[in-house]
Amino acid sequence: MVTTLALSQTYTVQAGDFLSAIAQRFYGDGSETAWQKIYEANKAAIGADPTQLQVGMILVILPQEGGGSKGNFQAMLEAMGAFESGLPAGNPLQYQVENSLGFMGKYQFGEPLPIDLGYYQAEVYYMHGADRNNWQGAWTSKRGMVSKSGFQGSPEVQEAAIREAFHLNLTRIKDALAAENKLVDEYLGQAKTFDDRGTSKTVTITLSGLLAGAHLSGPYGVANLLLKGLVVGDEFGTSILRYVDEYGGYELTPADFS
Repeated sequence: MVTTLALSQTYTVQAGDFLSAIAQRFYGDGSETAWQKIYEANKAAIGADPTQLQVGMILVILPQEGGGSKGNFQAMLEAMGAFESGLPAGNPLQYQVENSLGFMGKYQFGEPLPIDLGYYQAEVYYMHGADRNNWQGAWTSKRGMVSKSGFQGSPEVQEAAIREAFHLNLTRIKDALAAENKLVDEYLGQAKTFDDRGTSKTVTITLSGLLAGAHLSGPYGVANLLLKGLVVGDEFGTSILRYVDEYGGYELTPADFS
């Protein structure tokens, strides 16, 4: 979790660092406004090009002025869980919700995700021979889960599973970008404009927004958004851009879910 800065700090540049990622780390905000603050404070050392950071360079990180973050990782999960389940944050019935397509729980897990995470296995499942989540496969006993009802009745397992999902999705996003010689950090803090079903929409790319988008449309949906500008949605017509925008700007780092 990112701690709000009250005093100036210093940071030693590491290999692969970008100002947007450093701003995300210290301010919980990788936007241009945030990283420009770091750049202006260190312009004499960095030079005219803000992308030319040198390993070992020591940067001054000024304190935050009023913040701007939406909250920490847990706040993001509560906001996302309330939307996904349709029930307010803190309502224990969130974990038992099931929709018309068989997506279930606080974060509306479908069969493919528990399969990827090792909780469930099936030969025929949603989008692979089935047009809904029927949950007719077998549970693997991971974290003690042996049934769908057991998963729905285990808030602690669902909370662990969503963190595992974030970790897996970030790995897959990074791998997909790396195949095109790109890094996630290259996009963080950038305001990008996309065509969303005929409507132009500009969103600021943040780590929390990308991970929320991956939960909606998968990690390759996020990779295609960044690489190709391809905007996809879910079965109910919710655009990936809604998640990237609405859940962007929360304070989180990979340590929160690794």
